[in-house]
Amino acid sequence: MYFHFVTISAAVSALLSVSISAATMLPNYTATFMDTARCFSCMSRLYEAVWPALSSIYKKPKNFTDLCNENNLDPQAVPFTYCPTICIRMWEEPAVAGVRIRGHIRGCLDELLYNGFNQTIVTWYRWMHRDSCRQYRKRELFKLPTELSDDSYISINTSRELEQKQLQSTAAKPAAKRISSTV
Repeated sequence: MYFHFVTISAAVSALLSVSISAATMLPNYTATFMDTARCFSCMSRLYEAVWPALSSIYKKPKNFTDLCNENNLDPQAVPFTYCPTICIRMWEEPAVAGVRIRGHIRGCLDELLYNGFNQTIVTWYRWMHRDSCRQYRKRELFKLPTELSDDSYISINTSRELEQKQLQSTAAKPAAKRISSTV
């Protein structure tokens, strides 16, 4: 077991200083974070093409890849992030030139939107307490101004378990069977 410790000290006053230590994992080391979910962080390439228009709403994911559209992801190909809340998987089918194109977004509840999700919806549908899958009006869920949005819907999966199972099952596979991809 190897650790690399980083200590950051900041003087709050002459008598008080705060020390924060973070352990950075080395390759082939798996740490257990009891209160932390691991969520994939990605968006379909569809979103990358229109990122300038979306960058004031969404926070940039670790990766733009169409692998994000798949049900079972490989953490070697699609990066994940540690999340203190829950994992979100969103998908929508906007029409471009009359053709519906499905786009997926995955990430941590706290790391997807600059203005956060509508907390009334999060509380009412108990996102933090149970897994769920349902459609929401984007304008209401993302707290978008009427003049900048339409009446379109987006499907949302909330989960603390699904992404964990995918990450664990991939980690259990022999390295030779993993798909290596750089995106």
